[in-house]
Amino acid sequence: MRPTVLIVEDDSSTRESLRKVLEEEGCRVDEAADGEKAVGKLAQHQYDAIVLDIALPKLSGTDVMEYIASTTPRLLESIVVVTGLEAGEIRKLFPTICETLSKPVMPTRLIASVRRCLGATAHPNGLTGISVA
Repeated sequence: MRPTVLIVEDDSSTRESLRKVLEEEGCRVDEAADGEKAVGKLAQHQYDAIVLDIALPKLSGTDVMEYIASTTPRLLESIVVVTGLEAGEIRKLFPTICETLSKPVMPTRLIASVRRCLGATAHPNGLTGISVA
């Protein structure tokens, strides 16, 4: 079974680029353009990993992580934060997040980060279909 990843990114071209990279690596991908939509999707679906921007409309990425911390805290270990902000500050608030990446995101780094997140949480979907070129 292929791992399912939620991409939460308000910039449509960045979101599409992230989607293409992850789909080419064998992931099923769902998308949310803002934090409010992300929380709605998280309430209805289970994800193996989340690629999450911090600067989002409606609810910020930190608001989304606070929601996750209150509902399914183990899922924080499956988050790749993608941001132009200082990653150290985000880690102080949410020390268990899996990875932080600076924008612009290099495809090989995204793939490696998602692989680490999938491995860290020991989901049954594991690393099936995910490879680093």
